[in-house]
Amino acid sequence: MKVWIDISNTPHVNFFKGIIKILESKGHETFVTSRDFDGLSSLLDLHSIEHTVVGRHGGFCKKSKLIESSKRILELSEIINSEDIDLTIYKHSVEGARVSYGLGIPSICILDNETAIAQNKLMLPLSSKVIAPDAIPLEEITKYGVHESQVIRFNGFCEIANVSDFKYDDSFISQLGLSEDKLTIVMRPEPVKANYYNGNKDKTIIKAILEKTKSLKDYQFVVFPRFEEQKSVFDYDNVIIPSEPVDALSLMKYSDLVISAGGSMNREAVALNTPALTTYPEKLLAVTKKMIEQGLKIHLLDPEKITKFIEKDKNLDVYHDNNKKILSKLENPIDVISREIKILAI
Repeated sequence: MKVWIDISNTPHVNFFKGIIKILESKGHETFVTSRDFDGLSSLLDLHSIEHTVVGRHGGFCKKSKLIESSKRILELSEIINSEDIDLTIYKHSVEGARVSYGLGIPSICILDNETAIAQNKLMLPLSSKVIAPDAIPLEEITKYGVHESQVIRFNGFCEIANVSDFKYDDSFISQLGLSEDKLTIVMRPEPVKANYYNGNKDKTIIKAILEKTKSLKDYQFVVFPRFEEQKSVFDYDNVIIPSEPVDALSLMKYSDLVISAGGSMNREAVALNTPALTTYPEKLLAVTKKMIEQGLKIHLLDPEKITKFIEKDKNLDVYHDNNKKILSKLENPIDVISREIKILAI
């Protein structure tokens, strides 16, 4: 069987690398596509994932998003039609859903963001199967026209797959010039280019936190900006901004805390048993709410409180004493996807 995997965002790389490995180990052929966005191609190269870059992200403007998505659908239609694809797998890819449906290719959609309304309206009704964490209420999926028989829910979160074959590599320490005598905090700002994000695109809480912590001598902050122009916003003496792709999983495993206004990096930190603090300013995802309730993640929005938290709690791992116990009971979505592929391959 030949499987097309459309990887449209950088957080999806770690998710799909395990799926690609499983598919190829079982004799299936994979064809991977990506787009020009947020260093995605470089990250795929870092993980030795062969891929074809098709189209680009539309940026902030809704009209530009529509135009670039339409162009990408046209380009993918030609490419995929010539590849003899048997199955498509994607995570929040509008183009993957539209092209697969149009060409009559069965598809599996991985969903973990029920607040991405624009994407979900365009993607979910066209998907053959939808795999989602059980934290997301069934009605949040079926309201888009998906029959409940098409929905497979699992007890867990997607980033468990991201770390399933994780091997720690400390080469990032010299790559980033980290001091092993300092506490390390990894940071990621808001997903301002995402269609579902309605917050202030010109401000980030990460800058406010860095401004308050700039005098802390025992800390070093590794910040991953969302786009090139944002780098200058985080220009502080105790801040390191990676100039090239880095093994973020190993970095987060090494770190004392991850603070992110997005979602994937925080959930990866939890899966790695590293304390995570979310600063997402809008409606929280169902998955995030569940993790906060379980004590797997902390949610704070006040830079002053966050700074005090950082200064007070140098032994941050005490917040996740129950982490391993909870994680041991959760399902790996790779196993769920593998079962569905087996069914579709019969």
